[in-house]
Amino acid sequence: MRLFWERIFDMKISINGESSDYLGPPVLGELLRSLEIDPKEVAVERNLRIVPRGLMEGEPVESEDQFEIIRLVGGG
Repeated sequence: MRLFWERIFDMKISINGESSDYLGPPVLGELLRSLEIDPKEVAVERNLRIVPRGLMEGEPVESEDQFEIIRLVGGG
């Protein structure tokens, strides 16, 4: 038996204002990894709501979601 987040879904989502097809598990952590993004290095807004870093692994991804992904950069 496969768990919900182990299933693969085909969805249309928006990432940083660009429409995208996403074929993968319906959780934010997996979406980020599919984009080669480390969840620890970004801030993510889902449908105008900031996703706390500690909840990214379980945050659902649903068709028509809108994501803003911001990379954190250190320096001075």
